[in-house]
This record gives sequence, C-alpha cells and structure tokens, in this order.
Amino acid sequence: MPRSRDASVRFLLILGSVAALAIFSSTMSKNPALPLLALHIGASDAQIGFISAVSPIPGILVSSIAGAYSDKHGRSKIITLSLLVFATAPFLYLFVTQVWQLAAVRFYHGFATAMFMPVAMAAVADRFPSNIRGQALGTYSSFTMAGRFIAPFLGGALIFYASFTSLYLVIGLSAITALLLSLLIPWEQKGTTVHAKKFEGSMLSALQEVLRERKIMVTSSMEALQYFAMGAFEAFLPIYMDKVLHFNPLQIGFVMGIQVASMLLIKPFMGRLSDKRGRVPMIVIGLLLGAVTMFLMPLASNIILLAVLSIAFGLTVATVTASTSALVTEIAGSSAHGSAIGVLSSIMDIGHSVGPLVTGLVVGAISFMAGFSLAAALLVVGAVIFAWEMRGPMPLRA
Repeated sequence: MPRSRDASVRFLLILGSVAALAIFSSTMSKNPALPLLALHIGASDAQIGFISAVSPIPGILVSSIAGAYSDKHGRSKIITLSLLVFATAPFLYLFVTQVWQLAAVRFYHGFATAMFMPVAMAAVADRFPSNIRGQALGTYSSFTMAGRFIAPFLGGALIFYASFTSLYLVIGLSAITALLLSLLIPWEQKGTTVHAKKFEGSMLSALQEVLRERKIMVTSSMEALQYFAMGAFEAFLPIYMDKVLHFNPLQIGFVMGIQVASMLLIKPFMGRLSDKRGRVPMIVIGLLLGAVTMFLMPLASNIILLAVLSIAFGLTVATVTASTSALVTEIAGSSAHGSAIGVLSSIMDIGHSVGPLVTGLVVGAISFMAGFSLAAALLVVGAVIFAWEMRGPMPLRA
C-alpha cells in the first residue's frame, strides 16, 4: 500500500508538472495577450468577444468524446495528442495580421485544452479514493494554477518590454517542454492502476449513463455559469483597463495574474474543505460571492481596488471548481470518470465560449457595467437553482 501510494504521488507530480507547463503556455497566449493582440490588429469590442469565444468551442465539440474514449482505451493517447497541439499552435500566432486569422488560430489552439484537461483530471481521479479525491484534484489544479499564475505577469511584461513575437516564442518553448516531459509520465507501472477502469460497454453507453444523471448535468451547468463569468473577466477586464482606465500591459498583467495567484493558493484548501463539509454548500457560496465581485469590477477605478477584486474573484472560482469536478466523478462512479469530467468540461466550455461573446455584444451596445452585471446576475440565479436541485441524498458512487 505505501508503495502504491508513493507511485500515485509520483504520477500526480509528473502529470501536474506537464500540466503546469502546458497551461502556462495556453494561458499566456490569451491572458492578457489575446484581447491586446486583437486591439493591436484593429478588432472591435464585438470582434474581441467573438475571438475570445472561439477557443472554448473545441471543448464543446470534443471534451465529452475525449473523456469517453479515455474511459475505454486509456488516458495516455489523448494526453499525447493534446500536447502536440499545445506545441504547434503558438507558432501560428506569428503569422496573424487579421481578425479571422486570429480566430482560426484560437480555434485550433482550443483543441489542446479541450482534450487535455478532462482526461488529465480523470487520470487523477482514477488514482485516489473518494475520501481524498477532492484534495488530490485540488493539488493537481494547483499545478495548473501555477502555470496560470505566472503567465499573465510574464505575458504582460513581454508585451510591454519586448514584442508579441517574443511572447509567442516563449509560449511555444514552454509547450514543447511539456511534450518532452510527458514522456516521463508512468502510465504503465506494476502494481498501480494508471489507466481508466475499463467501462464495460461502448463509449456511447458511458456518455448516455452520465447524461441521464440529472445532478451531473445541474452541477456541470453551474461550472458553465462560473466560466461564463470567467470568460467575461478574461476578455473584458483587460479592455476596460486599457480603454477606460488607460493602464499599460504591465499593469493589466499584474491585475489578471493576481487573480490566478489567489486560485493557486486557495484551491487545495477548498478541495479539502469540500471533502469534509460537502460539495454543494461550497458551490453555492462560491457562486454568490462571485456575483458580488463581478458586479463591483466596473465600479473600480484604481489598480489597488481592481487587484483586490481580482483576488476575490479568484477565490470564488477556486471555491466552485474545487467541488464541481469531485462531485461529478463521485456521482458517475469510477468506471466513467473520463465521461463525467468530459461532459463537465463540454458544458463548462459552452459557458466559457458564450460568456465573452454575449458580454462583448452587451459592452458594445450598452456599457462595461451592463456586461459585468449580466454575469453577476447569472451567478445568483445559478446558485438558487443549484441549491434547489441538489436537495436530498446524493447518488454517490466512489
């Protein structure tokens, strides 16, 4: 047992390191670079919303399929394929001069995260029992948060002091390093279970079983609402800071990065707390507090207030997402970890895609205040619906 536990910890550390590098590269390509690059090539507010909405679309299309495939055939093939996309996409940005080209590159780049994230999280869920699964998933997420944390600071600095070209070369180098490091992941080790527990049936059967579970769909919808707000935050807080407050890319990178830092620090703690106190209360609290921070953002006019609100928003995102992934895997059972997280990711990406698209239209037609208030209102409505729907006993299957 200690040997098996040591192997699981080693697996988590290596996979987490790969994830940190891959997500670092992905995050730096969009936060705060994407809206600033879009402005640089002459995109309007609505076009910026469209460009930001494009990259989550592959997640809507393939995350569920990737998760179900990995349940049936193992995790490693999908992980490797996703890392190849991570490693090739950054160099395409070097040739972008028009809005449609940027949208096309974002669409291709989106397949990397769409495949990697649900399958990697399912692999972690495979390795740890339900009584510590929230903590393990929170720890894994902290690796990804480490990548997300560094990305906005370094990205903003590279744009400010160097150029977009330097930025995307660094992004490409990070992604290639992740691909090479993935060769060390112990997918096959004697005495350990590193692949999915095989689902006895077709991929379609696995997906159908997950989709029939109402509580999985409700939980996934709450993650979608959280990422609606996240998409609005990532796409339009940098634009608000640039166009209205006239901050430079270094300052924008600081405010966006400090939000990720708060998620990095708090998510493992929130995972442990949800293991002990329950998933549902944590999700409800996170959604409500997220609504407050989104509403207040366009009222802030100096960098200190924006940094505080950014930290607060990061805390609310960590509170929600530390619980949602653990909850859906427990409801689905171990034979369908990939399918459950794949469905969660697909629905999440709907929110992540629609968020900047709708917010861009509202901001362009009305104001930044209206755009951020819409996201806040949806979080409140979601919290109420979720609390109502999740009454009664949970059909948990570890």
